[in-house]
Amino acid sequence: MTARDAQGGTATGFSGTIDLTLQGPIVAGGLSGSTSVNAVNGVATFSNLRVTGLCTGCTLKAAANGLAGATSSSFNVVAGP
Repeated sequence: MTARDAQGGTATGFSGTIDLTLQGPIVAGGLSGSTSVNAVNGVATFSNLRVTGLCTGCTLKAAANGLAGATSSSFNVVAGP
């Protein structure tokens, strides 16, 4: 996740916490792993996230104090073979 300045560049001075949440119709699960990460030079890396249930039309929502929120494109998680 990259914090952006008004010109669209990386906001390298941002070092706040970015929180991710899973949104949508989630069946028997959720989002596991580190869902809150501190940015370093404007970049936050979420290295161990996992959706632990099934969902259709789910999104990831990012939020941080002082920044506009962001929402991913929708996606599905289905049962494997």
